[in-house]
Amino acid sequence: MRAIKNLFVLVIVLGALGTGAVAALRFARAKPSAAERIKPDLVSVSAAGMYVYAARIGTRVVVFDTGADPEGRPVDAAVDALGARHADVTDIFLTHAHPDHIAGAAAFPNAKIHLGAADVPVAEKKAEPTALVPKLMAKALSVPSVAVTDPLTGASSVDLGDGKGVKAIPMPGHTPGSYAFLYDGVLFAGDALVFKQGRLERAPKLFDADTEAAKAALLALKPQLAGTELEAVCAGHGGCTPKGLGKNLFDDLMSRM
Repeated sequence: MRAIKNLFVLVIVLGALGTGAVAALRFARAKPSAAERIKPDLVSVSAAGMYVYAARIGTRVVVFDTGADPEGRPVDAAVDALGARHADVTDIFLTHAHPDHIAGAAAFPNAKIHLGAADVPVAEKKAEPTALVPKLMAKALSVPSVAVTDPLTGASSVDLGDGKGVKAIPMPGHTPGSYAFLYDGVLFAGDALVFKQGRLERAPKLFDADTEAAKAALLALKPQLAGTELEAVCAGHGGCTPKGLGKNLFDDLMSRM
């Protein structure tokens, strides 16, 4: 039965990733939306349903995920909205190594690239994604390799100066090296969850390398955020919860797990 199910999924995915669909996706990934302001110095931009986030710290810009465009145009749109320049991007935090999250990082060779160590081989194109759909997506999108300068292991904190920092929280399951990042009261969760119809939900299991591990990582996240002022939760797809509702909507998700 499992083999039949996998074959059925493969047929659906191959249909969705036909020549026309791939061409449309490649076109859309390079057409960023207008920036949305999450906080005074924090914005989001989407392209083809994939979100990137950028924060300004003095003269520096920090980015969370980079979208599917190898030229980094969605990231540049976010940087422009902050009144900064391409060269001002100093740090990029990647929630995981699926192609729709890492492609734009290749356009910022002078930035530090932070990614879970277990996902580094995929980012550097020395291995393929584990799950079937991301594997097919990687072939269809044909993204460049990303040189990871700062692989992450375990929970850690990254000092960004000016009293700002990022808390890196391991979230294995969606991919082996998935991470969530907490910055200035905002949680960047990548594909560990999605925001849709006003609620936080688990991401579709079809994209997970290990669905049970992904669920366990989400459940383990709540105590790690205890005592944190969680203003907003931002997903890789669907964008951010309204400011001020992050904790309430996250707690609602936990109550339904």
